[in-house]
Amino acid sequence: MAAAVNRPTAAARALAVHRRLMRFGEAESIISQPWVERGTSVRAIEAHLAQLWIDKPGREDPIVIEKGRQHARASVLNLIVSVPDEVAAARVVETMIGLGFRHPSRAIVLAADPHAGGPALSGSITAHCRPGPDGGEAVCCEVVVLTVRGEAAEHLSGVVAPLLIHDLPTHVWWPGDPPFADPIFDQLVEMSDRVIVDSSDFGELLHGLRRLATLRRRSGVGDLAWRRLGWWQELTAQFFDAPRFRRYLPNLNRLTIRYAVPEARRRPGRPRRRMGAADLSPGVSSPLASPILYAGWIASRLGWRRYATSGPLSDGRLQLTLEGRYEMVNLLVEPVATDALLPGELISVRLRAFGETGAAEFIIERSADEALVASNCDGMTALLRSMPMEQPTESELLAADLVSDRHDPVYEASLRAAAVFLASARQVEAAG
Repeated sequence: MAAAVNRPTAAARALAVHRRLMRFGEAESIISQPWVERGTSVRAIEAHLAQLWIDKPGREDPIVIEKGRQHARASVLNLIVSVPDEVAAARVVETMIGLGFRHPSRAIVLAADPHAGGPALSGSITAHCRPGPDGGEAVCCEVVVLTVRGEAAEHLSGVVAPLLIHDLPTHVWWPGDPPFADPIFDQLVEMSDRVIVDSSDFGELLHGLRRLATLRRRSGVGDLAWRRLGWWQELTAQFFDAPRFRRYLPNLNRLTIRYAVPEARRRPGRPRRRMGAADLSPGVSSPLASPILYAGWIASRLGWRRYATSGPLSDGRLQLTLEGRYEMVNLLVEPVATDALLPGELISVRLRAFGETGAAEFIIERSADEALVASNCDGMTALLRSMPMEQPTESELLAADLVSDRHDPVYEASLRAAAVFLASARQVEAAG
């Protein structure tokens, strides 16, 4: 009974989400008083957007007049963001404000709940501007926040579609675990050219990877967990830029990937780390996402195929035997308990190969914000260097994904391989 009393009501949850989303109006880039209307209509929102931006002869882009000054709107895409709860609302506000104007868009932030009571549609509009390059003319865009309740949430296309800028690509970003079977998610997919998720947020990783593989046939897919691997992929590829190392590629026979998971217990006397905005991105539901995608990337690039499962998935650890072009490859993915890194971040990658004159090993070892990159060939350290490693923010990851092609064949091949590897380990786990 006490638990029921303390549980927040749907109205309280909706109010918390609303307060979070209203922080868009606190951003320093805002240039006019926010327009807010409870119990509004799509036509009223369209009318205010039309009044906000005016066309002026001799200009290609609409402008907004504020305090007698002209500001140019420079939308290059539509961005629809779904906000299912307060945690996602906090994450979205932090990320969107950090996104800035690298890729200005008409952003429609959507909180839809078909089971909620109250006005069917409430909305707010804020216009944001920042100086252009070299202090030039300010570049502007707008953020439209929509709260859709009841039956209206079951017909989102009629609410959202009229507010999009036509002839521009439409991207949907869903922070958190996507409800693939939910009609709301399905409607957003139908409206989009590209859906952006973070597989680190998936509650069930194998199910999520399989659904992404199906989803890409309907629209392009972006994955922020994949984006986080860019630094590791670049360093790995650099090993084999040198002709003397490239000859080892066909003979790779071992890949070991270690990644961070939370420590099971706090050490005595150690204070609990306070949660902050950085902890909201990425999520910690599936820390195996990035390492298994990295394994899928290597395997798909070199044509490795699953041959046998050496052991079931256990506590985030899996071991497979893969069939390479000339060698059988031992793949090991294992977690390391640490609080120094966020869950799911890669700690180390080790590649081993046999050559004509002996063995070779290629190593990337991360420690906090630095990484040691080394290669050992025939018992000699041929390359040893330390370099800084800065983890990109979610805003930077999202910005990079917004300019990607609709379909990324490298990611899609890596996704398929990762799903096969994970399914193989899960099947053995289930049999056991």
